[in-house]
Formats: sequence, C-alpha cells, structure tokens
Amino acid sequence: MTAYESNQSPDSQQKTTRIKAILGLLLIAPVPTIGVWFAAFGGQGLLGSVIWASAKVVLFIGPALWWFGVQKNILHIPRLKVDGLLIGALSGLFLACVIFGSYWVIARPLMDFSSLRTMLNAAGIDSAIKYFGLVLYLTLINSLIEEYVFRWFMIEQLKKLVPAVAAVLLSALIFMAHHTVVLVAYVPWHFNVLASVGVLTGGLLWSFLYFKYRQIWPSYFSHIGADIGVFLIGYHALFL
Repeated sequence: MTAYESNQSPDSQQKTTRIKAILGLLLIAPVPTIGVWFAAFGGQGLLGSVIWASAKVVLFIGPALWWFGVQKNILHIPRLKVDGLLIGALSGLFLACVIFGSYWVIARPLMDFSSLRTMLNAAGIDSAIKYFGLVLYLTLINSLIEEYVFRWFMIEQLKKLVPAVAAVLLSALIFMAHHTVVLVAYVPWHFNVLASVGVLTGGLLWSFLYFKYRQIWPSYFSHIGADIGVFLIGYHALFL
C-alpha cells in the first residue's frame, strides 16, 4: 500500500483497489488475443511476427509489473501441494482422452485439415520433427504463461471486483474468447463452437483448481494433459 492509499478512508482504498484491478484487466486481457490475431491473419510478414513476439513479452512481464509495481503486493511463494499436482495430472490425463476420443469419433470423419496443413507449411512447420518442437513450446511454455496470466493474474484481479464464483466464470470466458479467435484461422465455425465449449470447460476446471490450491501448478499439469490431447489430434491429422 502506498503512502497516499494509507491516508485514504476505507471506502476510498477499496475504490482505488477496484480501479487498479479493472485497469490491470483492461491492459492485460486483450494482449494474448491481439498477438495471435496478428500471427494468424497478419500474413507471414515482419509486422505480424513482431506484434506476436511483443505480446508474449508483455504477457510475461506485464502481470508481475502490475502486481508488484502498481498494486504494491508482496511476493509470496506458497508451499507446493503434492495432492494438487496429482489431481492436476489425473484430470489432464482424463481431458487428453476425452479430447482425442471426441476428435476420433465426431470430427475425424468430417474435418478437412488441408488449410491447417497449408498454414503450418507456410510457417515452416513441414515435418513431424518441427511439429514436435512447436508442440514442446506450446505444451510446456505457452501453457505455463496462460496459467500465469489467465488463472493467477486475472483471477486475482477479478476477486477484487466480483464474488469467487463469478471470478471463476469470467476468467474462463475470457480464456475461451481468446481461443475462439485463434481457432477461427484453423477450423470451420461449427467445430470452433464445439472446441470453444471444451476450452470453456477446461478454463472452469483450471480456475477451480487455482482457487482450491491457491497456486497455478495443479492447473498447469492439467493444462499440459489437455494440450497433449489437442496436439495428438494435430499429429494424426497432419502426418498420418
């Protein structure tokens, strides 16, 4: 708390806290969607790549700068909860099976992945080895950034504005909206709707895990499992 805030009345302090939370959300929430939008629809030019990379940098440092620099919070590292990691891993395994199983039964006979194959080839992802490298980044690094942003930062801001249940729902909806925009570039709209419902379900689960264990690691483990299911679909569709 700053010296200015310490001299404020409780009502004024609460108002200041809420304003900072709203501003934090407005500044950070659109960034991942802007980045992937330019990456997917900005062509293969320099501008799209620069905006995408800049968005990743902002997502990596922006939430921490806002949390510690603007909101003046103290660093607190919670004790790692092994039971949370187990629940996260098991739920991730379950999600991987559901995701790939749904693809195999519902989407596989109907979807045409030629446009996705063309887009990845244009980006230089034209072999299974290169695809595996992309998968490693998206599964281990990108999913961690998403948990850090969508679960930790956004939920902590939303908790200052709405009740816990609403914070879980809103963070999951923001997470879904981001992925719905991403999927526009890769799948037909009707499969986008189905996938977006799945993303919303995952977002609700991971938000719940964050609330329950007060750390991102259980949701990160679960997120990894879901990503494995998604990228197994990509491998089967593109290379088998």
